[in-house]
Amino acid sequence: MSRNRRTSSGVTLVELLIALALLGFIMLGIAPLFLASVKSNYSANEYTSIHNLARDRLEQLMNLPFDDPQLAVGLHANDQPSMLPAPLPPTPGTVVNPFTRVYQVRQYQIPVTDINAGVVPANSPFVPTLITAAGSVYHYKRIDVEVRTDEAHLGIGTRRARVSGIMQNPNPATDRSQNDPCPAGTPFAGCAPMTP
Repeated sequence: MSRNRRTSSGVTLVELLIALALLGFIMLGIAPLFLASVKSNYSANEYTSIHNLARDRLEQLMNLPFDDPQLAVGLHANDQPSMLPAPLPPTPGTVVNPFTRVYQVRQYQIPVTDINAGVVPANSPFVPTLITAAGSVYHYKRIDVEVRTDEAHLGIGTRRARVSGIMQNPNPATDRSQNDPCPAGTPFAGCAPMTP
């Protein structure tokens, strides 16, 4: 007895639809992970950029002479261009710069027994005094550079980085403080930026 059987090779339409449905369920589970990865990479790149911008400006300021006008006491205005540079130099930039970079210079006096000699008392806590009035003795300038994004991107939130440096006053006996236009509050609060 011979049987006429046809062997079928290939996939039926029902099998194909089941396979596509399973693939769709798997992709629905993977899609949020992919989106989270994209947001995380974007955020990490932006954090790297703001830290580099802040460190770069702090290094520039720390290499200036102590009495340079850029190290005048107060909050210094944003020095970033409004547009990012174009990839091809002749064409103008069309992308708005999301970064703002400001810095503040403040004067401090160390706790000393003899103000002109700069001798710190033994076994006492080191609590520096912020100097805001003109004509006072001060021992160092503190420079705080802050870089932040102007708005939240991709729903991640605004990012901010702040770095600080200290420059010692080379002549505390003769150099006197300047009037601080931002005497109250924390750095970057409650004062108008100086124009460059």
